[in-house]
Amino acid sequence: MKQIRTITLNPVFDLHYDVPDFSPGRENLVSAVERYAGGKGVNTARALAANGIDSIAYVVVGTENGASFLSCLDKDGVAYRAFHTPGRIREGITVHPRQGRETRLAVNTFRLSDESFGALEAALLAEDLPRCLFSFSGRLPEGVEKERVISLLSRLAAGGAGVVVDCASLTRDDLRRSRAWFIKPNEQEAQALCGMNAATVSGAIEAARMLIAQGASESAMISLGANGAVYADREDAYLLGVPPLKDPPSTIGAGDSVIAGWLAAMAQGAAKEDRLRLAMAYGTAACMTRGTLPPRPAGVATLLPQIRIERV
Repeated sequence: MKQIRTITLNPVFDLHYDVPDFSPGRENLVSAVERYAGGKGVNTARALAANGIDSIAYVVVGTENGASFLSCLDKDGVAYRAFHTPGRIREGITVHPRQGRETRLAVNTFRLSDESFGALEAALLAEDLPRCLFSFSGRLPEGVEKERVISLLSRLAAGGAGVVVDCASLTRDDLRRSRAWFIKPNEQEAQALCGMNAATVSGAIEAARMLIAQGASESAMISLGANGAVYADREDAYLLGVPPLKDPPSTIGAGDSVIAGWLAAMAQGAAKEDRLRLAMAYGTAACMTRGTLPPRPAGVATLLPQIRIERV
């Protein structure tokens, strides 16, 4: 069985405010506050832990508030290796009104030191690479050169590891040089990578095929929100349908949970369609929980037989 490792260079405290009568331009009263350790790779690790799948989260934390962040990971049952850097972990604030869509504010104040990245890099390369699946997710923080990240990912892949990348900071050529094995952009990110409209099913399929043909990855999934997703590799392309959800509590972190489901299935040696089905069940189940709470096993089990897979 493969070992799963998630990599988070740019963590965040996710703060969720219930503001029933939210209205911009005036004072708003908050009825409840929830706080979680987050960041895309951390969200993936939390989804895996919630569903009984072993993994280790490699995470960089700021010295000012890192202890509190790691305490949250302990509470969620996430195994981790922490690498400390000077400064403070950023915060992401989500406002949840009684009706309508949530509003998200992102504070970008985190910086990664050369020393911290070097320690993280050495620890990752010391893993038993042929037995590992690595998930690298999230935007790059200040302080780290993109070329160092590309070099690290390429070296992990060259050592025999499977490398999953979900990083809006990397271009199509960056992904090619990173030797990504699986990527999961959303429709906006796919459009930025390909320079074409990926908001429709046909457009997303064309974009996914283009990414594979031009060497950005061995396989690609483009998420389309309530319309599910499309997937392509060098042999096949699929349309992935999900059951409709009425007023889902939150869609934040759903894509990170898709990656968790993909990794969980891949680690267990599941066939391609089973990997796709579990990935979509994880992602959809994440929409059934509040804030950035991970998908629950009961939700995943309920949704699994409802995922539709159509070869196109």
